[in-house]
Amino acid sequence: MPFELLRDDAAQLEFAAFIPENFDRDAHLPIIVFLHGSGERGFDRGLPLKGNAHVFENLQLPAVVIFPQCDYEHRAFYGEMETQVFKSIDFAARVFGLDTQKIFLSGYSMGGSSTLWLGAKHAEKIAAIACIAPGITWMGEENPPRLPDEDEELFNAMFVAEDRTKKIAERIKDIPLWFLQGTEDEPCPIEETRMLVDEMRNLGSKPLFTEYYGVDHESLTLALEQEGLFGWLLSQK
Repeated sequence: MPFELLRDDAAQLEFAAFIPENFDRDAHLPIIVFLHGSGERGFDRGLPLKGNAHVFENLQLPAVVIFPQCDYEHRAFYGEMETQVFKSIDFAARVFGLDTQKIFLSGYSMGGSSTLWLGAKHAEKIAAIACIAPGITWMGEENPPRLPDEDEELFNAMFVAEDRTKKIAERIKDIPLWFLQGTEDEPCPIEETRMLVDEMRNLGSKPLFTEYYGVDHESLTLALEQEGLFGWLLSQK
C-alpha cells in the first residue's frame, strides 16, 4: 500500500505517510511534509489525506510524504504541534532511512500559514516550501490557544502587526518558495499574499507565485497538480 500509518508509542506519535512504489531504503529519499487545513484537525489520521490521496498516488514522487495532524486544541502547527512535526520527520527518517538534509514543506490554508511559521523559525532546516492559499492575518482578539509565551512576540509580528508581510519576508527570504492561490479566495485574501511576495522580491528573494483566476479558497487539488511544482520543490537545496 502506498500509504502507511506510522506509530511511535514511546513518543506518543502517530501519522500517515506516503511511500512510493518500488521504495528503496538505500536511495535515502528526501522528506516532504504536508500540513493540512483547519478542517482536518483531530485524531483521524486519514483526514489530512482527505480528497487528495489520489494525487500522491498518481504523482509517485521520489520522496516519502508525511502528514502530521494538528489537534483541536491548536489553531495551527505551533507549540506542541510544531514539536510534533519535527518528531515526525525524525521518526520517518529513522524508519525509512531518509535524507534529513532534504526536508521540504508543503501546506494548505492553515497549513500554508504554518509553513511560513516553521520556515521563519527553522529556516536552516528547510530546503524549500510550497505554500498554498495561506492566511497571514490572525482574526482572533487573543493569541491562539496554547501558544508558548516565548513565541508570542514573533507570532504577533508575523500575523498581527500592520507590517506583518515585511516581518514574514525578512524571516523567510532565503528559502525557495512557491506560492499558489485562487484570485477569489475570501478566507485568505490573495492581496496579502501578493504583498508578501512583493516584500520578498524587494529583499532580493525570487519566490514563484501562481494565481488561479476565478478560483476561491478550494485550490488545494489544483495546486498539488500544478505542472512542475514538485519537480521544482525537490530540486531545491
